[in-house]
Amino acid sequence: MKRKEFRKLISVEKAREIIDSLQVLPGQEGLALEKAHGKILAEDIVAEINVPPFARAIMDGYAVRAEDTYACSETEPAGLKVLGNIPAGSDAKFTISAGEAVEIATGAPIPEGADSVVMVEYSSEENGTAFIYRPVTVGENIMKPGSDILKGERVLRAGRKLGTREIGVLASVGKNYVPALKLQVGIISTGDELVHPGDKLALGQVYDANSYTLCAGVQECGAFPLLYGIVKDNETVMRKALETAVSECTLILTSGSTSSGTGDVMYRLIDEIGETLAHGINIKPGKPVVIGMIKGVPVIGLPGNPTSALIIFNEFVAPLLRKALGAGTELKKVKNGVMGTGFRSEGRQQLLPVGLIRGRVYPADRGSGAITSLSGADGFIEIPPSTEFIEAGTPVEVTLFGGVEKPDLLIAGGFCPGLDLLEDLSGLRFRILYTGSSGGFSAIAANTADIAGVNMPSGDPRGQDGILYNAPTIENMGLSGVVLVKGYRREVGLIVRQDSPISGLSDLPGKRLINRNLGSGTRALLDLKIAEFVAGKGINKKEFADSIPGYASGAKSEVAICETVASGKAEAGVGIRNCTEKGGLKFIKFAEEEYDFLIRKEMLETPEVHRFLEILSSAEFASKLPEGLRVYKRTGEIISFESEGSSL
Repeated sequence: MKRKEFRKLISVEKAREIIDSLQVLPGQEGLALEKAHGKILAEDIVAEINVPPFARAIMDGYAVRAEDTYACSETEPAGLKVLGNIPAGSDAKFTISAGEAVEIATGAPIPEGADSVVMVEYSSEENGTAFIYRPVTVGENIMKPGSDILKGERVLRAGRKLGTREIGVLASVGKNYVPALKLQVGIISTGDELVHPGDKLALGQVYDANSYTLCAGVQECGAFPLLYGIVKDNETVMRKALETAVSECTLILTSGSTSSGTGDVMYRLIDEIGETLAHGINIKPGKPVVIGMIKGVPVIGLPGNPTSALIIFNEFVAPLLRKALGAGTELKKVKNGVMGTGFRSEGRQQLLPVGLIRGRVYPADRGSGAITSLSGADGFIEIPPSTEFIEAGTPVEVTLFGGVEKPDLLIAGGFCPGLDLLEDLSGLRFRILYTGSSGGFSAIAANTADIAGVNMPSGDPRGQDGILYNAPTIENMGLSGVVLVKGYRREVGLIVRQDSPISGLSDLPGKRLINRNLGSGTRALLDLKIAEFVAGKGINKKEFADSIPGYASGAKSEVAICETVASGKAEAGVGIRNCTEKGGLKFIKFAEEEYDFLIRKEMLETPEVHRFLEILSSAEFASKLPEGLRVYKRTGEIISFESEGSSL
């Protein structure tokens, strides 16, 4: 047989260009949750419930009204009548009034009327009376509904590889079947010298390593390997194996029979039954690579040498698979970093979940029982019991979780669907902590977030209609070295059922309202609009607010607002227009608010923030914003803040 020489060797850049142009389109299948590990999500996962779905105790003790404990002490305990006991999983119904308490277990639902839990360590019980020796505050030792995961929150993004933490998140939001991508990759090892591992070797034979290393590599990328075994250097047998693989797979990887020796036939077969796109790459090791197409299915012939085959796979094929599946790259096992914020330890041996972005480490613990403490973490740091406090800037070593995606930006602040759109269009990976606007400001002040999404209004003549957004809060906090990037405007209004007689703020007295939580910019805007409404009417603002049942309530998201109104538990809520679409509710606009981005000045030089701001100002972003959100003439404008003040 005549020896065929390599075609002109192509450059590495050209090889990447050819491989990047290959159409490798995965299918989709539904997998049982227990079989989804290592697979790639085909769709965004949006929580359909709050996690936890009810207010629950995070300590054993007594559910009480906090005000009943304010005057107690170790020498003068408060005595409360015990109505009964609520174990975890119980549906027992109790209503607590003044002077009463219910014994409660960790994880049990908080009874009606209670607003805090006294730890069992600070109590005793005798003859049906609980004695409380330490006061508690409202909300203490209670995990509120949605404090871990909010209904309507995108908890996992399409393209996410499912590891142990992601499986836990899926289970916690009730998903028993998972939409997964299926990209079937055929693997063929060729060569007369190959023997299956475990068989006896004859002279001149070697074990087939490539089938198994490539199989593992394909699985690590989230694709499905299909092994066709060892194929001899026989043109008829090899042709049949290729034709079978082409009929069953989306991509085919072969190893061996790619060089120019008389026994190497793979490149000739691809020429005969398909099209050769390239034969030979100017790279060492790994020169004898064939790239071709057979009946629309890409075929990549890798070298027979196991080391060369694996190098070429990692350099060219793995990126192709990850791109096709939307999966990210993986971090190393251990990485050094510095604490981006101070952290007070519990005074005992502790493994603290942490996030890691550009060498800066921040705690990712969202509270007792929160599964997202893990899904939002890259790894953990070990804290010895002798360490009580870790200062910001302290070098730490992070033990990384396997298969962790590397986030590009950490964003804190108020919930907004515009953030999901920014993430999708930018191609960046966000880690978002929905802390409310107040929490966003605090995260920037503590240098624990890259960007904060904020919408905090303030009565100020410098602003439109006498309301100025975010700048007064920055000035009042004395923040310097930060910039405020103007974002977009959001319609804010009352959310009511379609048959509701409510037409505006004037109709709220006597109607039950579900308000946003304290620290929310939307709640602050409602306060300002009510003050504006009652001004000049001879009505006291406090009396007007007090006439609205539920005005002091506080839901963590607009999704919770909509759910409460739709269920009839409230007659009106306050939020943005976008959240009413799926609930079939009516929206009564009373204002537009400004949702901006607070960024530390040094972050402006990073490519990630450059990309973020580029998308924010793009026409594509403007055209795809959901209803009720819109860009305006100031979108993308950057306002600098220094210690001496700002220039607005």
